[in-house]
Amino acid sequence: MCDDRVTIYLRTDVKKATWHCRIAFPKQPHIRQSLQTTNEKEAERKAEILYRDLLYRFERGLPLKRVKFEEVAAAYFLHLEDEVNRGITKLERLTTNRIMSKYPVEYFKGRYIDTITSADITKFYDWRRKYWFSGPGSKVEEVTYERAGKTVVSKKKPPKAPALSTVNSENVLLRAVFNYAARHDWITTSQIPVIETKVPHAQKSRDAHRRPGLDRDEVKRLIAASEKRLQEADNDDRLYHQRAMLHTFVGLMAFAGMRPFEAMNLTWKDMVVSPEVKGPKRFWKIYVSGKNKSRWLVPLNEIEPFIDNLIAYTRGLLNEKDPERDDILKCDDTPIFLDYNGTKLKSLAAGFKNLMKDAGLYIDPETKKPRDSYCLRHYYATERLLSGVGIYTLAENMGTSVQMIERHYGHLKPEMAAAELTKTNKA
Repeated sequence: MCDDRVTIYLRTDVKKATWHCRIAFPKQPHIRQSLQTTNEKEAERKAEILYRDLLYRFERGLPLKRVKFEEVAAAYFLHLEDEVNRGITKLERLTTNRIMSKYPVEYFKGRYIDTITSADITKFYDWRRKYWFSGPGSKVEEVTYERAGKTVVSKKKPPKAPALSTVNSENVLLRAVFNYAARHDWITTSQIPVIETKVPHAQKSRDAHRRPGLDRDEVKRLIAASEKRLQEADNDDRLYHQRAMLHTFVGLMAFAGMRPFEAMNLTWKDMVVSPEVKGPKRFWKIYVSGKNKSRWLVPLNEIEPFIDNLIAYTRGLLNEKDPERDDILKCDDTPIFLDYNGTKLKSLAAGFKNLMKDAGLYIDPETKKPRDSYCLRHYYATERLLSGVGIYTLAENMGTSVQMIERHYGHLKPEMAAAELTKTNKA
Protein backbone atom coordinates (compact mmCIF):
# COMPACT_ATOMS: atom_id res chain seq x y z
CA MET A 1 0.00 0.00 0.00
CA CYS A 2 0.93 3.72 -0.35
CA ASP A 3 3.73 3.32 -2.87
CA ASP A 4 5.03 0.21 -1.11
CA ARG A 5 5.71 2.14 2.09
CA VAL A 6 2.95 0.33 3.97
CA THR A 7 2.53 -3.39 4.48
CA ILE A 8 -0.38 -4.89 6.41
CA TYR A 9 -0.28 -8.42 7.76
CA LEU A 10 -2.37 -10.70 9.93
CA ARG A 11 -0.74 -11.87 13.15
CA THR A 12 -1.83 -15.34 14.15
CA ASP A 13 0.68 -15.90 16.97
CA VAL A 14 -1.64 -14.20 19.49
CA LYS A 15 -4.91 -15.23 21.15
CA LYS A 16 -7.01 -13.17 18.76
CA ALA A 17 -5.64 -12.80 15.23
CA THR A 18 -5.48 -9.09 14.38
CA TRP A 19 -4.13 -7.01 11.55
CA HIS A 20 -0.88 -5.08 11.97
CA CYS A 21 1.06 -2.73 9.74
CA ARG A 22 4.68 -1.96 8.97
CA ILE A 23 5.45 1.51 7.62
CA ALA A 24 8.82 2.53 6.12
CA PHE A 25 10.29 5.97 5.41
CA PRO A 26 13.75 6.67 3.95
CA LYS A 27 16.55 6.51 6.54
CA GLN A 28 14.04 5.86 9.33
CA PRO A 29 13.46 2.68 11.36
CA HIS A 30 10.29 0.80 10.47
CA ILE A 31 7.14 1.72 12.36
CA ARG A 32 5.20 -1.37 13.46
CA GLN A 33 1.77 -0.98 15.01
CA SER A 34 -1.36 -2.98 15.71
CA LEU A 35 -4.44 -1.84 13.78
CA GLN A 36 -6.70 -3.42 16.42
CA THR A 37 -9.11 -5.01 13.97
CA THR A 38 -9.83 -8.43 12.50
CA ASN A 39 -11.36 -6.97 9.33
CA GLU A 40 -8.99 -6.59 6.38
CA LYS A 41 -10.81 -3.64 4.78
CA GLU A 42 -10.90 -1.81 8.10
CA ALA A 43 -7.20 -2.58 8.53
CA GLU A 44 -6.43 -1.01 5.13
CA ARG A 45 -8.39 2.13 6.06
CA LYS A 46 -6.65 2.50 9.44
CA ALA A 47 -3.21 1.83 7.95
CA GLU A 48 -3.70 4.55 5.34
CA ILE A 49 -4.82 7.07 7.97
CA LEU A 50 -1.77 6.25 10.10
CA TYR A 51 0.51 6.55 7.07
CA ARG A 52 -0.89 9.98 6.14
CA ASP A 53 -0.34 11.19 9.69
CA LEU A 54 3.26 9.91 9.74
CA LEU A 55 3.92 11.32 6.26
CA TYR A 56 2.87 14.77 7.50
CA ARG A 57 5.35 14.44 10.38
CA PHE A 58 8.13 13.05 8.15
CA GLU A 59 7.86 15.88 5.61
CA ARG A 60 8.15 18.47 8.38
CA GLY A 61 11.11 16.85 10.11
CA LEU A 62 9.07 15.78 13.13
CA PRO A 63 9.98 12.54 14.95
CA LEU A 64 8.00 9.53 13.76
CA LYS A 65 8.16 7.48 16.94
CA ARG A 66 5.44 8.52 19.35
CA VAL A 67 5.64 7.81 23.06
CA LYS A 68 3.21 8.49 25.87
CA PHE A 69 3.86 10.88 28.73
CA GLU A 70 4.14 8.14 31.37
CA GLU A 71 6.65 6.26 29.19
CA VAL A 72 8.87 9.34 28.94
CA ALA A 73 8.58 9.88 32.71
CA ALA A 74 9.57 6.26 33.36
CA ALA A 75 12.56 6.57 31.00
CA TYR A 76 13.58 9.81 32.71
CA PHE A 77 13.53 8.12 36.13
CA LEU A 78 15.69 5.27 34.81
CA HIS A 79 18.10 7.94 33.56
CA LEU A 80 18.16 9.55 37.03
CA GLU A 81 18.69 6.15 38.69
CA ASP A 82 21.71 5.58 36.47
CA GLU A 83 23.10 9.01 37.39
CA VAL A 84 22.55 8.26 41.10
CA ASN A 85 24.45 4.97 40.75
CA ARG A 86 27.32 6.79 39.01
CA GLY A 87 27.42 9.50 41.66
CA ILE A 88 26.38 12.27 39.26
CA THR A 89 22.98 12.93 40.85
CA LYS A 90 21.95 12.71 44.49
CA LEU A 91 19.32 10.22 45.60
CA GLU A 92 17.23 13.08 47.07
CA ARG A 93 16.65 14.46 43.58
CA LEU A 94 15.36 11.13 42.28
CA THR A 95 13.14 10.67 45.35
CA THR A 96 11.69 14.18 45.10
CA ASN A 97 11.00 13.82 41.38
CA ARG A 98 9.18 10.52 41.94
CA ILE A 99 6.97 12.15 44.57
CA MET A 100 6.25 15.12 42.31
CA SER A 101 5.29 12.83 39.40
CA LYS A 102 2.08 11.56 41.03
CA TYR A 103 -0.27 14.22 39.71
CA PRO A 104 1.30 14.91 36.27
CA VAL A 105 1.38 11.18 35.44
CA GLU A 106 -2.21 10.71 36.61
CA TYR A 107 -3.43 13.63 34.49
CA PHE A 108 -1.42 13.02 31.31
CA LYS A 109 -1.47 9.21 31.36
CA GLY A 110 -2.27 7.81 27.92
CA ARG A 111 -1.48 11.07 26.11
CA TYR A 112 1.23 11.07 23.47
CA ILE A 113 3.80 13.58 24.64
CA ASP A 114 3.91 15.31 21.25
CA THR A 115 0.21 16.20 21.59
CA ILE A 116 0.54 18.01 24.93
CA THR A 117 0.42 21.78 24.44
CA SER A 118 0.81 24.87 26.62
CA ALA A 119 -2.99 24.99 26.84
CA ASP A 120 -2.96 21.44 28.26
CA ILE A 121 -0.46 22.52 30.92
CA THR A 122 -2.82 25.34 31.92
CA LYS A 123 -5.69 22.84 32.17
CA PHE A 124 -3.49 20.62 34.33
CA TYR A 125 -2.90 23.51 36.76
CA ASP A 126 -6.67 23.97 37.13
CA TRP A 127 -7.24 20.22 37.61
CA ARG A 128 -4.39 20.02 40.11
CA ARG A 129 -5.74 22.93 42.17
CA LYS A 130 -9.20 21.34 42.40
CA TYR A 131 -7.95 17.76 42.82
CA TRP A 132 -8.90 17.34 46.51
CA PHE A 133 -11.96 19.60 46.38
CA SER A 134 -14.00 18.47 43.37
CA GLY A 135 -11.59 16.29 41.41
CA PRO A 136 -10.55 12.62 41.80
CA GLY A 137 -9.23 13.22 45.32
CA SER A 138 -12.66 14.29 46.59
CA LYS A 139 -13.81 10.65 46.34
CA VAL A 140 -10.83 9.28 48.28
CA GLU A 141 -11.45 8.26 51.90
CA GLU A 142 -8.00 6.87 52.79
CA VAL A 143 -4.52 7.76 51.60
CA THR A 144 -1.86 5.06 51.11
CA TYR A 145 1.84 5.95 50.95
CA GLU A 146 5.29 4.53 51.67
CA ARG A 147 7.28 5.54 54.76
CA ALA A 148 10.61 3.99 55.78
CA GLY A 149 9.94 1.02 53.51
CA LYS A 150 6.48 0.36 54.98
CA THR A 151 3.03 0.93 53.51
CA VAL A 152 1.04 3.36 55.64
CA VAL A 153 -2.71 3.95 55.39
CA SER A 154 -4.20 7.09 56.94
CA LYS A 155 -7.44 9.02 56.77
CA LYS A 156 -7.65 11.77 54.19
CA LYS A 157 -6.77 15.20 55.58
CA PRO A 158 -9.00 18.24 54.98
CA PRO A 159 -8.58 19.35 51.34
CA LYS A 160 -6.30 22.25 50.52
CA ALA A 161 -4.79 23.73 47.39
CA PRO A 162 -1.15 22.82 46.67
CA ALA A 163 1.45 25.22 48.05
CA LEU A 164 3.32 27.37 45.57
CA SER A 165 6.53 25.50 46.40
CA THR A 166 4.80 22.23 45.48
CA VAL A 167 3.50 23.66 42.20
CA ASN A 168 6.97 24.91 41.34
CA SER A 169 8.50 21.51 42.15
CA GLU A 170 5.97 19.82 39.84
CA ASN A 171 6.89 22.36 37.15
CA VAL A 172 10.56 21.47 37.54
CA LEU A 173 9.67 17.82 36.92
CA LEU A 174 7.46 18.65 33.92
CA ARG A 175 10.24 20.69 32.31
CA ALA A 176 12.71 17.87 32.92
CA VAL A 177 10.41 15.27 31.32
CA PHE A 178 9.75 17.37 28.19
CA ASN A 179 13.43 18.29 27.84
CA TYR A 180 14.33 14.59 28.16
CA ALA A 181 11.82 13.78 25.40
CA ALA A 182 13.36 16.45 23.15
CA ARG A 183 16.86 15.06 23.71
CA HIS A 184 15.65 11.66 22.51
CA ASP A 185 13.83 13.08 19.44
CA TRP A 186 10.39 12.10 20.73
CA ILE A 187 9.40 15.75 20.34
CA THR A 188 11.09 18.77 18.83
CA THR A 189 12.25 21.66 21.00
CA SER A 190 9.47 23.78 19.49
CA GLN A 191 6.93 21.29 20.88
CA ILE A 192 8.02 21.80 24.49
CA PRO A 193 5.08 23.58 26.12
CA VAL A 194 5.45 26.74 28.18
CA ILE A 195 5.88 25.75 31.83
CA GLU A 196 6.38 28.76 34.05
CA THR A 197 7.30 29.15 37.69
CA LYS A 198 3.97 30.20 39.17
CA VAL A 199 5.18 32.78 41.68
CA PRO A 200 8.92 33.14 42.34
CA HIS A 201 9.75 32.47 45.99
CA ALA A 202 9.68 35.59 48.17
CA GLN A 203 8.58 37.84 45.32
CA LYS A 204 5.09 38.54 46.62
CA SER A 205 5.52 42.33 46.74
CA ARG A 206 9.07 42.29 48.12
CA ASP A 207 9.12 44.41 51.25
CA ALA A 208 5.72 43.32 52.57
CA HIS A 209 6.65 39.64 52.24
CA ARG A 210 10.38 39.72 52.85
CA ARG A 211 11.59 36.92 55.13
CA PRO A 212 11.89 38.16 58.73
CA GLY A 213 15.49 38.83 59.69
CA LEU A 214 17.57 39.88 62.69
CA ASP A 215 19.72 42.96 63.17
CA ARG A 216 23.15 43.04 64.83
CA ASP A 217 21.86 43.84 68.33
CA GLU A 218 19.26 41.07 68.10
CA VAL A 219 21.90 38.50 67.11
CA LYS A 220 24.03 39.54 70.10
CA ARG A 221 20.93 39.14 72.28
CA LEU A 222 20.24 35.71 70.80
CA ILE A 223 23.80 34.48 71.41
CA ALA A 224 23.74 35.84 74.98
CA ALA A 225 20.46 34.01 75.62
CA SER A 226 21.98 30.79 74.22
CA GLU A 227 25.04 31.12 76.49
CA LYS A 228 22.80 31.71 79.51
CA ARG A 229 20.76 28.60 78.69
CA LEU A 230 23.99 26.61 78.48
CA GLN A 231 24.98 27.71 81.98
CA GLU A 232 21.53 26.86 83.34
CA ALA A 233 21.81 23.30 81.94
CA ASP A 234 25.28 22.67 83.38
CA ASN A 235 24.04 19.97 85.78
CA ASP A 236 21.91 18.13 83.21
CA ASP A 237 24.15 16.33 80.68
CA ARG A 238 21.39 15.54 78.18
CA LEU A 239 19.93 19.06 78.23
CA TYR A 240 23.40 20.61 78.06
CA HIS A 241 24.18 18.50 75.01
CA GLN A 242 21.03 19.65 73.21
CA ARG A 243 21.80 23.29 73.94
CA ALA A 244 25.47 22.92 72.97
CA MET A 245 24.43 21.62 69.56
CA LEU A 246 21.96 24.49 69.20
CA HIS A 247 24.54 27.08 70.28
CA THR A 248 26.94 25.90 67.57
CA PHE A 249 24.13 25.90 65.01
CA VAL A 250 23.37 29.55 65.81
CA GLY A 251 27.02 30.50 65.32
CA LEU A 252 27.33 28.65 62.01
CA MET A 253 24.14 30.16 60.63
CA ALA A 254 24.90 33.72 61.73
CA PHE A 255 28.56 33.85 60.68
CA ALA A 256 28.64 31.49 57.68
CA GLY A 257 25.27 32.24 56.08
CA MET A 258 24.54 28.67 55.04
CA ARG A 259 21.09 27.17 54.75
CA PRO A 260 19.76 25.21 57.76
CA PHE A 261 19.82 21.86 55.95
CA GLU A 262 23.36 22.56 54.74
CA ALA A 263 24.44 23.06 58.35
CA MET A 264 22.73 19.82 59.43
CA ASN A 265 24.60 17.89 56.70
CA LEU A 266 28.05 18.97 57.90
CA THR A 267 30.66 16.42 58.96
CA TRP A 268 34.03 17.09 60.58
CA LYS A 269 35.91 16.54 57.34
CA ASP A 270 33.95 19.48 55.91
CA MET A 271 35.59 21.88 58.41
CA VAL A 272 39.05 22.89 57.26
CA VAL A 273 41.52 25.45 58.58
CA SER A 274 43.04 27.01 55.51
CA PRO A 275 46.61 25.66 55.19
CA GLU A 276 47.61 28.62 53.06
CA VAL A 277 47.53 31.08 55.97
CA LYS A 278 49.08 30.52 59.40
CA GLY A 279 48.90 32.37 62.69
CA PRO A 280 46.29 35.01 63.51
CA LYS A 281 45.39 35.48 59.84
CA ARG A 282 44.30 31.91 59.30
CA PHE A 283 40.70 31.33 58.24
CA TRP A 284 38.24 28.45 58.04
CA LYS A 285 36.79 26.89 54.92
CA ILE A 286 33.56 24.91 55.11
CA TYR A 287 32.35 22.43 52.50
CA VAL A 288 28.55 22.48 52.30
CA SER A 289 26.16 20.40 50.23
CA GLY A 290 22.46 20.58 49.49
CA LYS A 291 19.97 21.32 46.67
CA ASN A 292 21.95 18.84 44.54
CA LYS A 293 24.95 21.19 44.66
CA SER A 294 28.04 21.64 46.81
CA ARG A 295 30.57 24.41 47.37
CA TRP A 296 33.30 25.74 49.63
CA LEU A 297 32.44 28.82 51.66
CA VAL A 298 34.53 31.11 53.84
CA PRO A 299 32.78 32.17 57.09
CA LEU A 300 33.43 35.24 59.20
CA ASN A 301 36.17 35.00 61.84
CA GLU A 302 33.49 35.31 64.54
CA ILE A 303 32.68 31.68 63.90
CA GLU A 304 35.96 30.46 65.45
CA PRO A 305 34.90 30.37 69.16
CA PHE A 306 31.80 28.36 68.24
CA ILE A 307 33.95 25.79 66.41
CA ASP A 308 36.55 25.74 69.20
CA ASN A 309 33.91 25.10 71.87
CA LEU A 310 32.30 22.36 69.80
CA ILE A 311 35.64 20.67 69.16
CA ALA A 312 36.38 20.60 72.88
CA TYR A 313 32.90 19.35 73.70
CA THR A 314 32.80 16.73 70.92
CA ARG A 315 36.25 15.44 71.86
CA GLY A 316 34.95 14.72 75.34
CA LEU A 317 31.71 13.26 73.98
CA LEU A 318 33.61 10.86 71.72
CA ASN A 319 36.22 10.09 74.40
CA GLU A 320 39.06 11.65 72.45
CA LYS A 321 42.22 11.86 74.60
CA ASP A 322 44.64 13.50 72.19
CA PRO A 323 45.22 17.09 73.40
CA GLU A 324 45.99 18.32 69.89
CA ARG A 325 43.45 20.92 68.85
CA ASP A 326 42.54 19.62 65.39
CA ASP A 327 42.42 15.89 66.10
CA ILE A 328 38.64 15.86 65.95
CA LEU A 329 38.86 17.03 62.34
CA LYS A 330 40.29 13.61 61.42
CA CYS A 331 36.97 11.91 62.20
CA ASP A 332 36.05 12.06 58.51
CA ASP A 333 32.34 11.39 58.13
CA THR A 334 31.40 11.93 61.79
CA PRO A 335 28.46 14.41 61.72
CA ILE A 336 28.95 17.69 63.54
CA PHE A 337 25.43 17.66 64.93
CA LEU A 338 24.78 14.54 67.01
CA ASP A 339 22.07 13.72 69.49
CA TYR A 340 23.01 12.62 73.03
CA ASN A 341 23.27 8.98 71.90
CA GLY A 342 25.70 9.81 69.08
CA THR A 343 23.18 9.61 66.20
CA LYS A 344 23.09 12.28 63.49
CA LEU A 345 20.56 15.02 64.22
CA LYS A 346 18.08 15.77 61.45
CA SER A 347 16.80 19.12 62.66
CA LEU A 348 17.17 21.72 65.40
CA ALA A 349 14.04 23.65 64.42
CA ALA A 350 12.13 23.00 67.65
CA GLY A 351 15.10 23.93 69.84
CA PHE A 352 15.72 27.10 67.81
CA LYS A 353 12.08 28.11 68.22
CA ASN A 354 12.34 27.73 72.02
CA LEU A 355 15.59 29.72 72.08
CA MET A 356 14.03 32.53 70.06
CA LYS A 357 11.09 32.65 72.45
CA ASP A 358 13.41 32.74 75.49
CA ALA A 359 15.30 35.64 73.88
CA GLY A 360 12.05 37.46 73.08
CA LEU A 361 12.82 37.39 69.36
CA TYR A 362 10.41 34.82 67.99
CA ILE A 363 7.92 37.27 66.42
CA ASP A 364 9.32 39.85 64.02
CA PRO A 365 7.98 43.26 65.14
CA GLU A 366 7.83 44.58 61.55
CA THR A 367 6.13 41.71 59.72
CA LYS A 368 4.40 40.15 62.78
CA LYS A 369 5.59 36.77 61.44
CA PRO A 370 7.43 34.07 63.42
CA ARG A 371 11.14 33.84 62.70
CA ASP A 372 12.87 30.58 61.84
CA SER A 373 16.58 29.82 61.48
CA TYR A 374 16.64 31.34 57.98
CA CYS A 375 16.58 34.73 59.71
CA LEU A 376 20.27 34.17 60.56
CA ARG A 377 21.11 33.57 56.89
CA HIS A 378 19.24 36.80 56.18
CA TYR A 379 21.30 38.54 58.87
CA TYR A 380 24.56 37.25 57.38
CA ALA A 381 23.69 38.49 53.89
CA THR A 382 22.59 41.89 55.16
CA GLU A 383 25.77 42.39 57.20
CA ARG A 384 28.04 41.32 54.34
CA LEU A 385 26.36 43.69 51.87
CA LEU A 386 26.54 46.61 54.29
CA SER A 387 30.23 45.85 54.92
CA GLY A 388 30.94 46.30 51.22
CA VAL A 389 31.17 42.69 49.97
CA GLY A 390 30.29 42.54 46.27
CA ILE A 391 26.98 40.95 45.32
CA TYR A 392 28.64 38.42 42.99
CA THR A 393 31.15 37.32 45.66
CA LEU A 394 28.37 37.04 48.25
CA ALA A 395 26.13 35.04 45.90
CA GLU A 396 28.98 32.56 45.24
CA ASN A 397 29.71 32.18 48.96
CA MET A 398 26.04 31.68 49.85
CA GLY A 399 25.31 29.30 46.97
CA THR A 400 22.61 31.48 45.41
CA SER A 401 22.23 33.76 42.41
CA VAL A 402 22.94 37.45 42.01
CA GLN A 403 19.28 37.85 41.03
CA MET A 404 18.12 36.35 44.33
CA ILE A 405 20.44 38.65 46.30
CA GLU A 406 19.13 41.67 44.41
CA ARG A 407 15.53 40.53 44.83
CA HIS A 408 15.78 40.07 48.61
CA TYR A 409 18.19 42.84 49.50
CA GLY A 410 17.59 45.56 46.90
CA HIS A 411 16.18 47.75 49.69
CA LEU A 412 19.73 48.04 51.13
CA LYS A 413 21.23 49.80 48.11
CA PRO A 414 21.13 53.35 49.57
CA GLU A 415 22.78 52.15 52.79
CA MET A 416 25.37 50.15 50.85
CA ALA A 417 26.31 53.28 48.94
CA ALA A 418 26.19 55.56 52.02
CA ALA A 419 29.95 56.12 52.18
CA GLU A 420 30.06 57.19 48.56
CA LEU A 421 26.86 59.24 48.72
CA THR A 422 28.02 61.24 51.75
CA LYS A 423 31.39 62.24 50.33
CA THR A 424 32.00 65.98 50.07
CA ASN A 425 34.15 67.76 47.56
CA LYS A 426 37.47 69.00 48.86
CA ALA A 427 37.93 72.78 48.73
